Amino acid sequence: MIFGVERKYIIAGAILTVTLVVGGILFWQNNRMGGAAAQISRAFGSGREWVEITPRTGGLAAESTTAAADAKTGKAKTKAEKPVVIWCAPGKAATTSKEIIINEVAWMGGAASYADEWMELKNVSAADVDLNGWQLQNKSQKMKIALEGILPAGGFYLLERTDDTSAEGVGANKIYSGNLGNANEILYLFDGGCAVRDLVSAGKDWPAGDNKTKQTMARTKDLLWRNSKTAGGTPGAEND
Repeated sequence: MIFGVERKYIIAGAILTVTLVVGGILFWQNNRMGGAAAQISRAFGSGREWVEITPRTGGLAAESTTAAADAKTGKAKTKAEKPVVIWCAPGKAATTSKEIIINEVAWMGGAASYADEWMELKNVSAADVDLNGWQLQNKSQKMKIALEGILPAGGFYLLERTDDTSAEGVGANKIYSGNLGNANEILYLFDGGCAVRDLVSAGKDWPAGDNKTKQTMARTKDLLWRNSKTAGGTPGAEND
């Protein structure tokens, strides 16, 4: 007996005290770890807090650029769609109306390369002409060119094959692909209603132009054809 209390009661009290202290510590730690566990559970998708994470599909730079543009304009961006071109088919005789004419053709290419072909249209009317919907095609229809823009009265429209160096020193209004044959060929100019506004054809030869000297096929004021005075012709300017 210690201080009037039996030893067994002292031991029991000590055990109870230790149990309560240890239990309290474990309870506190459990609650603390439980909060972290809940956060981890939400982050990694356990239970009802599960969230599917999908991978990015676009580059960060492109995404940032789009976001900045949207923020600047305040409008949703939409992808521009190319207009659908309904191609004309030869079949009608050329009209007598001469607003836009085929004015000069370098069907033989240039001194640097036979591939340096170019063509020139001219507005011979007294008014501006809307070329949207107009087309140039060759006989085989392997060369199809959709025109666009407003051609002012007396103005020229220069078309260069492949790149902007076919007609040296002159900027193109249109870059096109495809080529003209040196014989058995036709070049059609269609308006927006698919009427043939002008054409020029080659049987054994074109009506003008020289493959050796590289003089172009140029239109006269009376709408006939002759060789240009100089090699390479006069792209984007009055015929010499």
